[in-house]
Amino acid sequence: MNILSIVLGVVAVIVILIIAVILFTSVAIIHTGEVGIVERLGKYVQTLQPGFHVVPPIIYRITEVVNMKQIPLKVDEQEVITKDNVVVRISETLKYHITDVNAYVYQNKDSVLSMVQDTRANLRGIIGNMDLNDVLNGTETINQTLFTQIAETTAGYGLNVDRVNIDSIKVDTTIQDSMNKLLRASREKEANIMEAEGHKQAAIAKAEGEKQASILEAEANKQTQILQAQGRAESQRLIAEAVKDQINSINAGLAHDGDMYLKYKNVEALESLAKGDANTVVLPSTAIDSLGQIPAVGQVLAATQTKK
Repeated sequence: MNILSIVLGVVAVIVILIIAVILFTSVAIIHTGEVGIVERLGKYVQTLQPGFHVVPPIIYRITEVVNMKQIPLKVDEQEVITKDNVVVRISETLKYHITDVNAYVYQNKDSVLSMVQDTRANLRGIIGNMDLNDVLNGTETINQTLFTQIAETTAGYGLNVDRVNIDSIKVDTTIQDSMNKLLRASREKEANIMEAEGHKQAAIAKAEGEKQASILEAEANKQTQILQAQGRAESQRLIAEAVKDQINSINAGLAHDGDMYLKYKNVEALESLAKGDANTVVLPSTAIDSLGQIPAVGQVLAATQTKK
């Protein structure tokens, strides 16, 4: 009886352990951002969404948990040849997420590897149609073209490429040295052009300044000459006005005392004759008569005649 009891006890413990293991293995917890693939005897049955699930053991089995989050992938550096036969080394990064679990798991042996291979092949084709200078200065164009091409291809892999980014583009050291020399030469050329342009602009500005100074000086001289001419004209006008006033005054005087003025002039003429060396002066009788009409001279002549 004791032996039988021991055997039954062992069997009971084993059964309990088996049941516990079965229950434990039948419980599945799928985390957020993931899905579980359930198979029954090797055949796909369903996709488990995030949460708590009980899967009957032995017959049913969760074969794979698929991450549905966006996944970054660093693609190994590869060598490609440009259109002008220059070898460049390019590395890129992809960001993708799984869109079709069935296609990702069952229709492709390795969807990620297929995506990487297509990416590298498409990149070779893109770079092969571009010159080195275009490759170095056109990373955004390369990214956009590569993204468009692989987005169409990877849709069949159950993947969606969200972003493609060229991380680095490297060239051979000798090519890099040549490019650096060319860049330095180009910069020196641009500096010389800018310096020459600066001298040119300075010369133009100087010439413009001298031109403006000459114009201003000529304008000033012109204004000076105009003012001088106006001054001379005004002076001559004033002199003419004065002469005119004198003439008018003389004319006015002659209009009232013309005879007396002529008689006065006869006296001045006689005075000049008297100062001469001649002892005898012959005068016409009209001159003597006109002298007599001057009051002072008339009195002298009258006195002389009375004495006689």
